[in-house]
Amino acid sequence: MTNKTVNTIVEILGKPYPIRCPESELQSLQEAADYLNRKMAEIQESGKVINLERIAIITALNIAHQFLQMDQQKDTLMSKINQRISTLQDKLDTAIKKPMQTELIYVTE
Repeated sequence: MTNKTVNTIVEILGKPYPIRCPESELQSLQEAADYLNRKMAEIQESGKVINLERIAIITALNIAHQFLQMDQQKDTLMSKINQRISTLQDKLDTAIKKPMQTELIYVTE
């Protein structure tokens, strides 16, 4: 099964940009373009930045910052989850060994 490449146009701040992408990723591309358009419009509407290049740079920095924060939060959560799994495994091991020890005591006496 081949994933054919399609041509599409995304609009960012009223300007069309022709893009080629795999057909299976078209929906994702459109969502990303819509997200980028919204974020760039927010920067533009703030009135502090007028130049399109500066709007793009500030938006990219904001998105990169959000991504890094989310990545760090994910790492923290994964660490907590792994720690909790380890604790649960220790409890299970203890619970499993306890009845086995009791059985051994009864069997050997």
